[in-house]
Formats: sequence, structure tokens, C-alpha cells
Amino acid sequence: MTSFGDSRWRRVAAGLALAAPLVGLSPSLAWAQSSDEGTPFDEGFAVGDWTFFPTLELRLRSEYRRNPVTTGGDVYDGEAVQLDGVDAAGAGQQVPLVLRRDPAVDNQWLIAERARLGMRVEWDVIRAQLTLQDARIWGTLPGAPSNVDAGGMGVIEPYEAYLDVRSNVEDPWLWVRAGRQRLRWGDGRLLGDDDWGARAAPFDAARVHLTAGDFDLELLAAMLAFPGAIPPRLATDERRVAVDDDGQPVNAEGTGAQLYGLQASYRVFPLLAFEATAIARVVRDPHGLRLTNGDTYTVGGRIFGEERGVDYAVEGAYQLGRVAGYGVLRDLSAFALAARVAWQTALPWDFRFAARGAYASGDSDPTSSDLGRFDPILPTTHEHHGMMDLYSWSNLIEAGANVSARPHEMVLVDVGYSFVGLAQPGDRWSTANLLPVGADPNNDSRILGHEVDARIEVRPWEPLGFSGGYGAMILGDGGKAILAAAGRPADLLHFGYLQAELRVP
Repeated sequence: MTSFGDSRWRRVAAGLALAAPLVGLSPSLAWAQSSDEGTPFDEGFAVGDWTFFPTLELRLRSEYRRNPVTTGGDVYDGEAVQLDGVDAAGAGQQVPLVLRRDPAVDNQWLIAERARLGMRVEWDVIRAQLTLQDARIWGTLPGAPSNVDAGGMGVIEPYEAYLDVRSNVEDPWLWVRAGRQRLRWGDGRLLGDDDWGARAAPFDAARVHLTAGDFDLELLAAMLAFPGAIPPRLATDERRVAVDDDGQPVNAEGTGAQLYGLQASYRVFPLLAFEATAIARVVRDPHGLRLTNGDTYTVGGRIFGEERGVDYAVEGAYQLGRVAGYGVLRDLSAFALAARVAWQTALPWDFRFAARGAYASGDSDPTSSDLGRFDPILPTTHEHHGMMDLYSWSNLIEAGANVSARPHEMVLVDVGYSFVGLAQPGDRWSTANLLPVGADPNNDSRILGHEVDARIEVRPWEPLGFSGGYGAMILGDGGKAILAAAGRPADLLHFGYLQAELRVP
């Protein structure tokens, strides 16, 4: 396997040095460390007291789905997990308001590109990161999703743009960071970075992190939707007819949506650590389709550890608050549990065995003033619930296992199985991206389906990787009933992808 210190990287370093004057750097540029000790991507290069660390990522992925579960069929006016609508008779239902029904789509394929170019700059205890991201869908794509959040439109924007200050360089007991940034708490089940997605999910946030020995404490404040004018169709009658000093109609102003969090962790020893989390999400107009007005408070805990090849975590969360529906406020009371364990063996081919299970409550009655559907807030979408991204930590019963091996140092093979069920058969099915698939109030089967996955990754060079995977879900009676009710009838779902990625460092 090629190392970071070979001649190719020396040529890259020399090229960056020659290009320095073009980007306004001093001609007297010196590497922070020689290429024999590392590359500029690892060690950075120095200009006076400043050190620069460039980053580069290129990713190209093609996907195919047979019988996609969120394309075609019923089209909803919102996507929030806790947003319920009304049916034609005006009664509550477990999915958002249905705007129309499109023809079902049998085949969907996507070709997605993502490029990131970044630079981290450090001076003493100050550090800044700027990463620009271009993410888009290529080609003519029948049946492709059109929503921006799933990457259905091209976009160039900052993926990271933050400034942080540390108490010291080597071992800071305090750091403060503000700006657009990646964020992941714990296993990412409630707050995650979602790097699998076309655009991923950075946070516009401020964080304060304190460390005292084996104890860590972090405070978070993030803006999910910025304050601004409320579209007239969303305002109340009184606010819709508001006027300015000249008597001209104006849109009402809203405060948007904010997220606040606290996480504390304590590590007793490598095999035993504790983590406590509290998250508050406050949503008012204006906001996007992924949110609904309300106050959601989540408290949770996690026990985790790792030693001698064994890695495990047990997590639970309880949710309360009030959520606005169509003309009603519902009291929220929901909970979720999850556990995982993995064993990295010393056997030939580095076999690794893993198992997992999860439960998340659903809503039993959309006409009630109580709401029981758990909302996983902003999770990592691809990591915990199968390769096909078909279900989430909401209204869920899950049990699964994976086996992986390395028949060659450059090759990783992984196969897995998941049983997927519904905590409440009549409640909503949501995907890993938290999109509503549908619901059938007459469904009495908890079995959503059985998913089988296989994946292979080949990494001939550390920064360069190629991967591909195939997954199939055999739908149970519950899954069939929901898809039929949503206008997308199917018995078997297929998913496949091919991906190439270059990531430096």
C-alpha cells in the first residue's frame, strides 16, 4: 500500500509551494515539517506564525432503487416526524396533509457528485476552518426526488465555516467554536453528521466544551431556521392583515427554529463510560418542511465502552413537550431504546461480528390530544438502520446482525440482516432521512419487512476507495399495507449503489 510519504506526495507538496504566491501567500513559504516526516495535508505548512492545513474530498455515487418508497404515490405538504394532518373528512391522520397522488415509480436511479475543498488555519490557540462544498445530481433521472435536502438540486455553499479558540494548544481544557460545523453526539442517533447524504448536515451553531480529567461537558446552541417574514398562508388572520406605518400590508415576523443542548460524559475505565444528554428544540414560523411548530424536549442517557476488541453501547431517550398540528396542540410523550455490540476478532481475515436492536414508540391515536411518536431530531441517517435507509428510530422495532471480513488488506466485505417492525401498526413509517412513507390506520401487522444487505469496499491507496452494495427488503404485511395505502404498492424492494471517493488527508 502506498504511504503518505512517497514521491507522489512530495510532488504535491512542491506544487502547493509553487502555487502559494497565486493565493496571496508569502513566497518565503516553509513546511511545518519536512515531507519525510509527513505531508502538507497531515502536518500543514507554515507562513510565519500561521499554519495551513488543506483538505480535499471528491465523491461520485450512482444509486438504483426498485419500488422507491418516497417517490410517486401520495405527496405530502410537510415532512416533519411529528406533523400529522387531517383526512378528507377533517379527522386526524398519522401522516401530513396529502396534496395529491402521483403515479407510482417502479425504477429510480441517481448519479450524485460531491466535492469539498477546505483549509484549516491555526495561530497559537486560534483555529479557523473553511470548507466549500459542491453537491448535485447529474443527468436525466426519471423518478429522482426533487427535494433539496436529499440532493435533488445542485448547490455550492460552505460546508464548514467556523472559528474556535482553545485554552491551550496541546491539551485544552476549554474550547469555544462558532459557525457552520460538523456535529455528532454519542452514536449520532439524536444529533449526527449524516456524511452519507448528498449535502450532509452541518449545524450553524455555537459550542462550548470543557474537559476535566475523565469528565467532559458540552453546551450547544444552533439555528435550525432563521427568523424572518412568515408567508401569508401560514399566518393567523390577525397577523395576515398587519399593516406598516403607511397602512400597507406586511408579512408578520417569526422567530424561526432553534436547538439547544447539553451533554455530559464520564469515563470510569475503557469498558465503562456514562453519557447524559438534554436537547430542546423550539420551532416557530418561518421554517422548512422538515419542522413543525412546537417545543420538543429530549433527555437521554448512554452507557458505552470498548476494550480488547469488544465495543458496545446501550442508549435510551424520553421525549416530552407540545407539538402543533392542524388547528390543535398535542402533548408529546414518547421514548426510544437502542443497543449494539461488536466483537473484532483476531481470526484470519479479521472477522468482525456485530448485533443491534432498537425500539421507538409510535402514536396510537391521531385524534387524541396526546402524541406518542418518537422524533430522533437530526440523526446520522445511514449508520444504524440498514444499508437501504428505509427506516428510522421512530415507531420502530428492530433486530439485526452484521459480519465483516478482510480477505485482503485492501478489501472489506460486509453482510447483514435486519428484522424491521412497527411499534404501532397503524402509525407512520418514516425513512432514515425522516421522510414520511405513509400509514394505514387499518393495518394490524407489526412486520414491516426483512432486509438483507451486502457491501464490498476496495481501498488500493489510503485516500482512495471504491465501494458497492446491494440490499433487498422482503416486505411483511405491515409494509405492504402502508405502501398500498400511500399509492406505491410493492412486495419486494431493491437498492444498489457504486461509489468512488478520494479523501485527503
